[in-house]
Amino acid sequence: MAIIKQAQRQTLGQLIGANNPVVTVPDDSQRQYAWTKKEVDVYWADIEKFMEARQSGSESASEYFIGPVVTITAETKQGRSLLDGQQRLTTSTLLIAAIRDVLWGMKSPEGVSSANNIQRDYIARKSGRKEPMEYFLVLSLFDRDFFRDYIQDWSEITGECPRIEEPSRPSHRLILDAYNNFRTKIGTRLQVYVDDESRLDYLDSLRECLINGLVFVEIQTPSSSDANEVFETINSRGKDLSTVDLVRNFLMEKSRSEFEKSRVNDAWRSLLDGFDRREEIEKFLRHFWVSTHGDVKSHSLYATIRKDLSAHFDKRPQEYTVGAFAAELEGAAGRYAELITGNTGYSEFDATLGEIKAMGADALYPLLLSASGRYPYSALQDLVEACVSYYVRWTVVGRRESTLLEENIFSVAKEISKGVKLDAVMQKIIGWIPDDETFGADFLGASIPKQSQARYLLAKVEHHLRFKNDVHEEVVLGDGKVHVDNIYPQKPEGELRLEDHEDWVSRLGNLTLLAGKRNQAVANLSYPEKAHLYSSSALLISTRTGIDRLWDGEGWRWRVDGIMARQAKLAEYALEVWPNGSRWA
Repeated sequence: MAIIKQAQRQTLGQLIGANNPVVTVPDDSQRQYAWTKKEVDVYWADIEKFMEARQSGSESASEYFIGPVVTITAETKQGRSLLDGQQRLTTSTLLIAAIRDVLWGMKSPEGVSSANNIQRDYIARKSGRKEPMEYFLVLSLFDRDFFRDYIQDWSEITGECPRIEEPSRPSHRLILDAYNNFRTKIGTRLQVYVDDESRLDYLDSLRECLINGLVFVEIQTPSSSDANEVFETINSRGKDLSTVDLVRNFLMEKSRSEFEKSRVNDAWRSLLDGFDRREEIEKFLRHFWVSTHGDVKSHSLYATIRKDLSAHFDKRPQEYTVGAFAAELEGAAGRYAELITGNTGYSEFDATLGEIKAMGADALYPLLLSASGRYPYSALQDLVEACVSYYVRWTVVGRRESTLLEENIFSVAKEISKGVKLDAVMQKIIGWIPDDETFGADFLGASIPKQSQARYLLAKVEHHLRFKNDVHEEVVLGDGKVHVDNIYPQKPEGELRLEDHEDWVSRLGNLTLLAGKRNQAVANLSYPEKAHLYSSSALLISTRTGIDRLWDGEGWRWRVDGIMARQAKLAEYALEVWPNGSRWA
């Protein structure tokens, strides 16, 4: 078993700042910089979102947890060897360097001074004229010299790096791409400001968010073998604990006895064993908190949990303990795993849970988690059906603002956890479901470009048609078994392309299901060339919903009025498939 000396919260400034142990990527790790534009763009978007939230003044948005890093900190060695976290720390340094260079390029005394301070405090410095340069982040053999030459060996006189070495490896080019990407993004952002004072304020806020707001968990180990075991455990299981690990460290810190620490460890074992993917653990923790406390965004989850629980745990006498919270977390984790997999043991309930998963309606899970903590699954069928109708009518077809639906669902989840009766919550949900007139109008004009949601809607209509027509032959309509087909094709031949192509190609009246995987060559044929696929299909949605009305054989053209007519027919079925609130009143 790996030995972990400690796992502690560290800001970016504490990891790569002056007067802290130097972070070195060991040569034997053979790891190179690997982030592409995709990862860098996501990183930047997250930083901008966090910066905006932080400037709102919300205490819960004061920190942004970016993940764990694994270091080797042997007692006999100075500095820290970095085994996991190189990509994030290198990218963060590149962004800091970009801020430095933009500041210096402004040529104002304040800008130059700020640039020099950034260089000395967070990138590299000399303690004396004849002393060697001290680099706060030292990359491995493959990238070390290039990173110094282009990013770290910066002159306070010229505001430039020597840039002698040519980029000879893919990782070198990625380093340059990331740096230039940040320079471009910062430059674009600064264009909205009319004077240097405002630009300096923005750059200082960006620097401060990075240095003091970006938070990691540093997992310190005494040897490379321990670090490797930790690293392999995290990555081979695909369970980067991130916020979850930060919460665990907090709970251990607040535990008052070995028994409480044991309860925390038991809860964490249930998390690791109960979920297959890292995203599921993160999602569960947020949904668990939302189910009892109301909405909280992912980037501020840890800060919110820490603040709220500290208020309870620090009370004297203590009324709510670490052990009690860990027990609640462990119980909720088991139920959550059953909800997201549709494995509660109640077939009708599990089938409806499958619909939630098919739609990607994650916003409904906090309510179901809260309700399942107070009522048996067998008592929740009406609740889950009403939630599905609400989600379909409001979000999937209605395309209304999903934030309002989430606020509503999260609020009643909290109410149930506080003791409000299920019947009272049901009445609220019933009142939120759009009425038939609204839903019918929404359906008539609905386009569904998302394949998973289109497949779900069409599959539900198919089941409804089979029931109405007394067809008992079972069909499997899951992903991979059937595909969504655009009757009027996504890429029609030039003379057959409708004038308002984008307005009609994803309309529900233009979509159907066909067995097997999509054949792109067939999908783009004209109607006469693929009409047999519909007429010979075992699916009623392809044989009994008037697909032939979409084609004008005499004029050899697609008919927009045919799409509208078929969509109107599907709308009639939809009113029965996803009923209004009167169904449960």
